[in-house]
Amino acid sequence: MNKFPNKKRRLWIEVACIGLIALLSMSFILLSSSTKGNANQTSSNGKNTKITKEDSTKESAFPGILIKTEVSNDEYSPYSIQYPHSKVEAFNVHIKKYIDEQLDTYLSTMQENKRIGSKIPGELNIAFEIFPHTSGSFSFVMITGMYTGGANGYTEFNTVNFHPESEKIIGINDLFGGDESNLVKLSSLVRDNIKKDPSLKDQVQEEEMLLATEPRWGNFEQFAIIDDTLVIYFDEYEIASGVAGAPIIAVPLSELNEQLLAPYKLDNSVDRLPKPPVEDSSVDVQVEENSKDETSTQVDQQIDDTKTKRVALTFDDGPDPKVTPSILTTLEKYDAKATFFMLGSRVEFYPEIASDVLKAGHELGNHTWTHAKLTNMTTDAILEEVSKTNNIIEQSTGQEPTVFRPPYGAFNDDLVNILNLPVVLWDVDTLDWKHRDASQLLVYVKSSVHDGSTILMHDIHLSTAQGLEDVLVYLISEGYTFVTVSELE
Repeated sequence: MNKFPNKKRRLWIEVACIGLIALLSMSFILLSSSTKGNANQTSSNGKNTKITKEDSTKESAFPGILIKTEVSNDEYSPYSIQYPHSKVEAFNVHIKKYIDEQLDTYLSTMQENKRIGSKIPGELNIAFEIFPHTSGSFSFVMITGMYTGGANGYTEFNTVNFHPESEKIIGINDLFGGDESNLVKLSSLVRDNIKKDPSLKDQVQEEEMLLATEPRWGNFEQFAIIDDTLVIYFDEYEIASGVAGAPIIAVPLSELNEQLLAPYKLDNSVDRLPKPPVEDSSVDVQVEENSKDETSTQVDQQIDDTKTKRVALTFDDGPDPKVTPSILTTLEKYDAKATFFMLGSRVEFYPEIASDVLKAGHELGNHTWTHAKLTNMTTDAILEEVSKTNNIIEQSTGQEPTVFRPPYGAFNDDLVNILNLPVVLWDVDTLDWKHRDASQLLVYVKSSVHDGSTILMHDIHLSTAQGLEDVLVYLISEGYTFVTVSELE
């Protein structure tokens, strides 16, 4: 296990904001003004709660990309927003326009709800993920979850593909040189993958799906390039029933290689998946050289060793209101314990889910407040990230986290020295954040797992929850038992 003990005794998320680039609508201005004019609000339990707002900026793991955060703890209409910021104004305007539209919609709706007497609090949570590509471009995937007191909330994706060097926002047509004849192939592949997606079985609304995937550039503008995959994002209800959520369709670039422009073509000379471990032939040789008794003893020993193999399942970046409960259900079904490395900013929004993790017998881990790259930060800033997360986890669950995982696995000796928690990394990376394919989860586990492995997954991706059962069934069949990272020592 990759654990580094403290010598004295861790989108979907970093943050930043230089200032508003566009004015919010009049309703939001009025709401903001009234909020600022009142230092306190009366909560549902009759207590006065100070309304605080927090804007901050931090570096991301990628040069030239900052991360902004806007947070309000208003009890009736709280929000937590994180988005990217660069030195290119056109990019910033594009991003901030989306952020402002979402915040305006949310606050305006909540203001109207309050006017008609509704006491049901809302929630707005915007996070993002960054995916660099060998072409020099970055895919920024904004993930918005909004609840305004109705029967259901909604989740949507908004993507921006950006090439910092050319300062250009990349559209789907740029990948194909604007050649509309390539749209027919793209449309066909997306439709085929929708039909093959097990998570969409019996959920696809055929007429809507055919309309949303017609060979038109506008139908595929919500996309990301993630290594060897073109990922297309659809809104809830756009191609499937609400049960399916917001569908994500992955198309291998290899199937579009002839249509893509040179910067985006797949380099077939590169191995994209980790190679499976080389089979060790020494056992077979030994069997041939030993007597029957020795062979029998050896086989018995192998069986005994298999029974004692252990593996630690870990989940980062949660909790999530949909994915985490699903993962907890699957783990309970197979009596498997795991370790959850939580972001403080998400525990603040979903304290009851964090508590459910502990009640189910799993280990709690600290993954910082904002998923910041700690090696770029001062000691005081690091301590704030860690202590703030410790506090919210303890406040929400009644127990402090017992282990720490640095975002991106970025740490150094100085970081280890100032932490009061063991640092835990991993040796099996499922890359679930990248492929978003339930069937691939097991492929990556099979290729690298061994006795004592720590497996990295994320409880914010639905595909991870969907693929977890196959992983557990396989590991059990191979003789593994499931332990927390602290028990793996």
